Amino acid sequence: MPFIGLSHPRGPRPDARLTLGAMAPHEPTGPEPLQLVAFLRHVGCPFAEHTVKRLRHWAEAHPEVGVTVVSHGDADVTQHWLQAIGGLGALRLVIDTDRQTHARWGLGESGLWHFAGPASLRGVVRLWARGIRNRDASGTRWQRAGVFLIEHGRVQWLHVPRSAEGFRLPVLQGSQAVAFVPR
Repeated sequence: MPFIGLSHPRGPRPDARLTLGAMAPHEPTGPEPLQLVAFLRHVGCPFAEHTVKRLRHWAEAHPEVGVTVVSHGDADVTQHWLQAIGGLGALRLVIDTDRQTHARWGLGESGLWHFAGPASLRGVVRLWARGIRNRDASGTRWQRAGVFLIEHGRVQWLHVPRSAEGFRLPVLQGSQAVAFVPR
């Protein structure tokens, strides 16, 4: 199994974090007026696996929304990992190994507490009990994840988790995000 360790990567300085109503960077959205863009933790991370699985179900429930996942892992490792966890389904994939797209969306590095703090460690145990474990890894543990709902180019809803285990999806009423989907 590839090992990514704990070394800090060199990467781009992120732009200011996007806020509600802000114009989203053009990439990686698709043609639908309503887009959900999810930036994953590193490939092989149990939280990233949980994210992809939840996104597949969410996309099935909301076929009018284009759903894109962004991975900063190596393309071949990412593809192999996705196949091992059930594939993409209706999701689109963008590979961002240099993390430039992450930076344009305001997602920089996290701190050690983000992925090794008590909340994240409890989350790993919960996922482990559900059969979700570390797999072949690629990317960096330090990269922050995030989820953005975009309508006609503007941020309508966003979630940048405080810890690695934090993950939320919007509840939609029409095209309006009205709440979070709980874990």
